Amino acid sequence: MLLALSLLAGFVSGFLTAMPGLAPLIVVPIGIVCVFLAGFAMLKLRPKSTGLLAAPLAVLVVTGLTVVGGHSLWLTAFGDQISGCEVISVNRHTSSRSPTSFSNDVNCGSQKVPSHFPPSQDELRKPGDRVDLVIDRTGVVRVLEPSELTWWRNVLVPVGAAVGVAFVLVVLKRRRWKPGKPAAPRNLDKDFL
Repeated sequence: MLLALSLLAGFVSGFLTAMPGLAPLIVVPIGIVCVFLAGFAMLKLRPKSTGLLAAPLAVLVVTGLTVVGGHSLWLTAFGDQISGCEVISVNRHTSSRSPTSFSNDVNCGSQKVPSHFPPSQDELRKPGDRVDLVIDRTGVVRVLEPSELTWWRNVLVPVGAAVGVAFVLVVLKRRRWKPGKPAAPRNLDKDFL
């Protein structure tokens, strides 16, 4: 049960990376806790197993697949494409720990999209430029440009779910290791040597 819950929490935390604000920062501690819980669950299920690291690795794989594909899948299902959004301003984000990055404030009709980061810094737009965006109807995730919604990213989420379910089923279906009786000492005849 703990193994399945840690895989599920890793799967859900992958979707948090697409949310605005501080929500993506929650993913790292959740991921670390899930990895340790999966390792603990595997230790309890298979104490003498050589595949002890398989459960933490499975959590990392499931979370990673959801991080890469979750945003695209969500906007494919719940997004509306809006053409001709106007770039209002260019924002400069400086930090002593990372390189300077830039974002655009965009106006899509009556809706303002603050700090839209283009797919690459080479595609940064100037005020007055037009850009097409896919905006979430539910308001849960950040906007993306239509070129960022791809079928291969969308496929990664069900693949991640299948990997998690398959791993749990394999672990639960395999026979558990049970210690056997100690081997009886062999009595060798004196004339053996």
